[in-house]
Amino acid sequence: MKKVVLQHIRELKEIEGTQVKEEWLEDRAVLSAIRNARMVECVFIESGRSCAQSRRMDEYYDVLEQGIKLNIVVPQAWLSKEIARMKRVKGEGRFAITGYGEEIKTQPMI
Repeated sequence: MKKVVLQHIRELKEIEGTQVKEEWLEDRAVLSAIRNARMVECVFIESGRSCAQSRRMDEYYDVLEQGIKLNIVVPQAWLSKEIARMKRVKGEGRFAITGYGEEIKTQPMI
């Protein structure tokens, strides 16, 4: 998972003027992309263990309600479940769901 987190940090920093705040937790990482003193994107990189936690949906809704772009990155085995779970969220252009396997990120599914 660490390689996936580092890859996302590099990608976020490619946009000029972007600062990335990293929050490493026991079973996941949360990255906040900040431009012009405003959070513009939030990336949740989940592990299999964190995917089983129901608290995640509340956190995702909080981000979306603030008008911040949401990017959810889950293990490949959880990807179809995550897509199904997020289908009921309106405004698909405001979030993306990506899977990773073998520490390599795959293309977004939404």
